[in-house]
Amino acid sequence: MHGRGRLSRVEIGRPGHRREGEGRRTSATAVSVPQLLAYRASVMHLAARLPAASLAAAAWGGLQDSVPRAGVISLHARVEGVRPDSWEDPSVVQVWFRGGANYIVPREDAGMFTLGSYPRDPEQAAAIERLTDAALQIAAGRTLRVAEISGALGLEPSTAIRATGRSGRVLIRWDARDIWLIPVPRPDIDVEDARRELARRFLHWLGPATDGDLARWTGVPRREAKVTWQAIERELAPVEVERTRRFLLAADLEALERAEPFEGIRLLPMDDPYTKLDQALLVPDPALRPKALPVIRHSPGYIPGAVLVDGEIVAGWQRQGRKVTIHPFEAGRIGSDVRRAIEAEALALPIAGPGEPSIRWD
Repeated sequence: MHGRGRLSRVEIGRPGHRREGEGRRTSATAVSVPQLLAYRASVMHLAARLPAASLAAAAWGGLQDSVPRAGVISLHARVEGVRPDSWEDPSVVQVWFRGGANYIVPREDAGMFTLGSYPRDPEQAAAIERLTDAALQIAAGRTLRVAEISGALGLEPSTAIRATGRSGRVLIRWDARDIWLIPVPRPDIDVEDARRELARRFLHWLGPATDGDLARWTGVPRREAKVTWQAIERELAPVEVERTRRFLLAADLEALERAEPFEGIRLLPMDDPYTKLDQALLVPDPALRPKALPVIRHSPGYIPGAVLVDGEIVAGWQRQGRKVTIHPFEAGRIGSDVRRAIEAEALALPIAGPGEPSIRWD
C-alpha cells in the first residue's frame, strides 16, 4: 500500500480551471493515493452501508450488471438488507449504458444515463433513432425478448440492438439467463443537460479524473467528452495525483481533503465502479493485479472480483452458484480474524440457488 501523505499546494505549469465565482487558479491540490481511494470508497457508499431500501442512492452513479448478478452484489456492498431480487426493486431499473453494458441505475435518473451518452454526430443519432423505431414497431408496446426483436430485424451481430439504449426510449430486464426490451417514453430531459449531469456524476464518484477517463466511462469519443467537459469546467478544481494532473468537482474538494481509510470487509464483483479506474493504484503489483481486477484477457482462469479489507484489496474471489472461492495475494498475511470476517461476508452474499453457501480458500 502507498503510505498516507498529507495534502499540500503544488504549482502546476499550465493555468488551472476556475470554479464558479472564483478567479483563475494556478495551483492544484496534491492528494495521496490512499486519500483518493478513501474518498471514492466514501462517496460510493462502501465505507458505510446505507440503510435498507436505499437502493437508488447506492446505484446513483450506476452499477454494472454484465456478469450474472454483479449488480446485486454491488448493491449488497453498499446497502443493508439486500435480497437476491433487489435488482427488481421499483426504485431502480436496468439500462444499456457505455457501449451496451447492462447497468442498474436509479429509475428517476434513467434518462440521464441513456441520453447522457447520446451522439452529437447527426448521422449516428439518426441511425440510433431508426433502429429504435424499428425495434419498437416490433415490440408494439410489449416487453419482448431481445433475441426475438434482433432476429426479426436480422441484426448481425445481435448485440447491435443495444445501441437503442442511447435513445432513452427503452429499458431492459436481465435475469442472468435472458434479456428483455421494455418500451418507455423518451425522457423529458434536454440532451445537453443529461450529458453535463452525467459528467458531474462521474466526477463525484470517480474523480479526480480526466476528460479521457470520462470518455471511457461513458463510451463516447474523447472529442465529444471534451465538449461536455468544457461545459462544466468552471465547476472543477485541479488536483495532482502521483504527479499527474486531474480534476474534481470543486464542491467535492473538501471531502477529498478530509478522506480517511475505512474499516470493513467488502466483496466487489467484476466491474464494480470502485475498480473501474486506476487499477495500478488499487493493486500496484502487476503480477497480483489480474487475481482481483477485471482484465479478462489476462484472467487467471476465472472471472475475478476484489476482496477489500480496510480499504485495501488483499485477495481475489470468484463464484459458482453459491460456492465462493477466495484467492489471497499472500495466504499468511490474512489473520484468522480477518479470514473469518471475509468468510462471513462471502456467506452473506444475496445469491439465490440450491444448496447451502460454501467457502473455499485457494
